[in-house]
Amino acid sequence: MRIVLVGLNHRTAPVELREAMAVGKERLPEVLAAFRAAFGGGVECVLLSTCNRTELYVARPAESEPDAQALRGFWAEQTGAELSAVTASSIHREQGPAVHHLFRVTAGLDAMAVGETQVLGQVRRAYEAAQAAGTVGPTLHRVFQEALRSTRRAHAESGVDGLRQSVSSMAVEFAGNLFESFGDKTVAGLGAGEITKVTLRRMLEKKPAKTWVVNRTAGAAAALAEGLGLSGGGGGPTVGNRGLRELPGGARAWEELDEVLVEADVVLTGTASSEPVITAERFRPLVKRRRNRPLFLIDLALPRDVEPAVGALPNVYLYDLDDLNAALAESPGRREKIERCEALVRESANRCVGAGQHQDLGVLVRQLRGKLMAIGEEEKRRTQQKLDRAHRDRDYDRIESLLDEHTHRMINKVLHMPLSQIRKRGGEDGADQAGEASLGFYAAALRRLFELEDGPAGPTLDRDSEGEVKPSGGGGLR
Repeated sequence: MRIVLVGLNHRTAPVELREAMAVGKERLPEVLAAFRAAFGGGVECVLLSTCNRTELYVARPAESEPDAQALRGFWAEQTGAELSAVTASSIHREQGPAVHHLFRVTAGLDAMAVGETQVLGQVRRAYEAAQAAGTVGPTLHRVFQEALRSTRRAHAESGVDGLRQSVSSMAVEFAGNLFESFGDKTVAGLGAGEITKVTLRRMLEKKPAKTWVVNRTAGAAAALAEGLGLSGGGGGPTVGNRGLRELPGGARAWEELDEVLVEADVVLTGTASSEPVITAERFRPLVKRRRNRPLFLIDLALPRDVEPAVGALPNVYLYDLDDLNAALAESPGRREKIERCEALVRESANRCVGAGQHQDLGVLVRQLRGKLMAIGEEEKRRTQQKLDRAHRDRDYDRIESLLDEHTHRMINKVLHMPLSQIRKRGGEDGADQAGEASLGFYAAALRRLFELEDGPAGPTLDRDSEGEVKPSGGGGLR
């Protein structure tokens, strides 16, 4: 089976395309079912979609569809995006590079914040969804199981697990350096994506007086506020309908953003906007209304939600992803632990690729053995009939020539298959044609596999009138 990856992420595609190409968990079963209908049950697929990446991992028979462009076409059709935009912004990996990419993604080594451990759960959920949809077979099962297993081991052995740091945790740490207590502070989160959710959840551990969620889509804001246990009130913890202790705050309309910016002491932004939502022009009139209270702004978005000039306004402390990643990199021992994790993940990916190659080779050898046995049985029956006639006719002198003929026919039939493919795929001048290997490559492979001498060493093989290969004079591959 051949493993193919097609995807895009925060480095290859703008936020509007990432958003358009994303597949939410509600639509995931539908898209996986469409994949199976389009390409058949013999093709495997896991679809990983997060706020920063969407990637299709596919395993298919070596000489069959879908290729990378077919996968891009399917992906564009399912999301309504322009195929040209998908082609220009997507990455494409196959075999070993595709497996290595998956292992690095799973370990958080390809994340916006290197070493982020939350993606491990996202990969696991994507794999489980594909299992439920019936699009995981032996190949992707083995690869994803090993990616998840090796990541847990690499995190533990490298010490990354012990860091317990991420972009979200560093954002909360920065806020804690600015404010001694959060008991009288208001926190606001802009956006309803994964990064906003995770950071707000960490921020709630500081027990702020009030927490607001603001998003362009009111339903998404309300869903996130409910998921965080926000009561919608403002007078302290309350008891909700389910008897759970709820926290003060809730969802606010996007039209109330200015009011929220006046009320808040800490604002976390993680929207999918392609342009800043908090500009200096917008915020400058609010400074006076805030009565010189300090505001901690942490911009978790890419592209940025907050215009850099806002950070120059009085009593505004602005940090973005670059600031957080720089702080993470400076954490004691972090760089060494990340490098150790990278090395462990690379070793695990190499082992996984090697195991897959050995498995594929085993299948190939069994197929080759079966094909040769079929040729042998066919020639055995043919020769046996001729030997029986020779015995009936007491033509014993012919038996030796029949055995020689049997040997030559066996050799010719076995060699006919590979040599006809070499002649068909190699260019007449030995040059690479349409991505095919050259005659020189095949000649070198034959020498290596059969321990042949370099140079003329025996007769070449021509075709007879029936199209079969037969010995002829001369040497070397013709």
